[in-house]
Amino acid sequence: MAVSLAEERIGAIKKRLDGLLIELKELESKRNAILEEMSKLSAMEGCLEYKAVRNPAGQVYHYWYLRVREGDKLKSIYLGKSIPEHVLKGISDRKRLRELKKELNEVCERITKIYRVLARIEQVLSQL
Repeated sequence: MAVSLAEERIGAIKKRLDGLLIELKELESKRNAILEEMSKLSAMEGCLEYKAVRNPAGQVYHYWYLRVREGDKLKSIYLGKSIPEHVLKGISDRKRLRELKKELNEVCERITKIYRVLARIEQVLSQL
């Protein structure tokens, strides 16, 4: 009876270990895919502003500016009446990069937890 209980316990540990190894491979693959996607993004810093500008005759015109921080100062970069495509892409890439960083952090935390569990399983098995 004691032998079957030990075999049961070892079987459960093996099953858990196999599941963790599969999950670890999937997470490492996902981490690599995230890192690859992050390397392809060209994020742009700053924020868009739509400003009203009054000319000397009193007429009001609206223009787009990109506000960026240079050192301790904010700088406005004139974009014109419409936003250039590369600026829109840079800003959307920045948003995507932020999402990917969050996802990468979650994946790395899960990988760390799996390694802790694997270390604990190794410790238990070494005591058998």
